[in-house]
Amino acid sequence: MLLFVLGACAVALTFAAISLMAAKKRLVDHEIDQLIARKLATQRDAMTVQILDLNEANGVMRNLLIDIAENEATDDLRSDLPADVMTRIVADRTARRQELLAEVDAVLRSCRMVDAEM
Repeated sequence: MLLFVLGACAVALTFAAISLMAAKKRLVDHEIDQLIARKLATQRDAMTVQILDLNEANGVMRNLLIDIAENEATDDLRSDLPADVMTRIVADRTARRQELLAEVDAVLRSCRMVDAEM
C-alpha cells in the first residue's frame, strides 16, 4: 500500500512539474510574440516611409521614361524645312534629351541614398 501511495505521489508530482514547465513555455512564447509585435510596429513606420519613397521614385521614373519615349518618337524631320528650322528642332531635341537624362540621374542618385539608409 505504501508503494502505491508513493507511486501515485510520483505520478502527481510528474504531472504537476510538466504542467508548470508547459505554463512557463506558454508565458515565454507569449512574451516573445509581444516583443516581435513591438519590433514590427516600430519598424513598420520606417518601412512604410521607405516604400512610399520608392513608390514615388518609381512613378517619377515611369513619367521620365514616357517623356524620353515621346521626345525620341517625334516625327522624322522633313527635308522641305529650312535649314535654320531643322537646326532649331535638332537643338531643342538635344536640349530636352539632356534635361531628361539629368532628371533621371537625380532620381537614381536619390534612390541610391535611400538604399544606403536601408
